[in-house]
Amino acid sequence: MERALAVVGQILDEGGEASLRLADVSRRSGVSIGSLYHHFESREGLIKAARERQFLQSLPTDADDVADLLATATTPGEFAERLEKIIRTTQTPERAANRLRRVELIGAAASRPELLESISATQTMVLDVGEALGEAFRDRGWLREGLDPRALALFVQSVTLGRVLGDLDQRPVDQEAWIELLMCALRAMLNLDGSDTSAT
Repeated sequence: MERALAVVGQILDEGGEASLRLADVSRRSGVSIGSLYHHFESREGLIKAARERQFLQSLPTDADDVADLLATATTPGEFAERLEKIIRTTQTPERAANRLRRVELIGAAASRPELLESISATQTMVLDVGEALGEAFRDRGWLREGLDPRALALFVQSVTLGRVLGDLDQRPVDQEAWIELLMCALRAMLNLDGSDTSAT
């Protein structure tokens, strides 16, 4: 069914939901119409599944990199230096389409309660991962006292959505200025002052 969902995603991207015909999905994917109904129950179910798949694909995949970095960095300064490299990758103009896609999918879900619930569940899982990372920072003594790990995870997610507005800006903020602002905020929240004090 993965092939069918990929084809549905392509059709939605090409012409929107009004252009989706099950016969076209079947022809392009090689999956029979009967199988599509069996797995997805309806055209709406197929659209929902394809939108869920697109939302998952639009999510950043950098949490594993940050977790690996947290496991191997021995000082806040070392962590900050390597974190900046990850942030530079996530904030590139090349990722603009992915960022915009996520906003588009959230908008598409606004009038579809079942899709919104599914996307909400996925987003909750993403924040759960971020919260676990925040707790690891706290356990090391690297999260500024009084800051909530889940709030930190939400802040990091909001940076990506905020970057969408920057992608739409006709007078864009300088990329280096943006990275410097992000690093300044993260250093303040995570006690990443660049010192070589050993982790607690």
